[in-house]
Amino acid sequence: MPMTREEIDAFLSEPRLCAFATVDAEGHPRLRPLWFVWRDGAFWLTTRLEARHTGRDLETSPSVAVSVASEDRPYRAVIAHGRPEVVERTEELLLAIATRYGDPEGRRWAVRSMKEPDRVILRLAPDTLLSWDYSREGTEGPKRTDLEG
Repeated sequence: MPMTREEIDAFLSEPRLCAFATVDAEGHPRLRPLWFVWRDGAFWLTTRLEARHTGRDLETSPSVAVSVASEDRPYRAVIAHGRPEVVERTEELLLAIATRYGDPEGRRWAVRSMKEPDRVILRLAPDTLLSWDYSREGTEGPKRTDLEG
């Protein structure tokens, strides 16, 4: 069964890694785990454009997919598709992302990452958002969530 918008917000507020998928110049998928924060209906992610090949992938194929899934039963997941935009890298945004995964470690990481010249923040406002929650009755698979309102 699909999750409601409120359930998606609650699920994505938990400190989970996302799988971030791009396509390289040869058409091969590339998948990497990333930290993120979900706020205002968008994923805010951080990565390095040069060291992680993300920049080259986004130049040749700007569409991405993000998957966030629970690791325990009953399984829940959210999958998003869209085109991320590079936004201003600020220490506040890096802290918001990093401290979800551990406060002291996240703060130390944010200070170091501000010194990385290719470190960026990506904002992905999904074009498509799919979700499911197998704890609910029924066996429906993923369903689109209304992104309006």
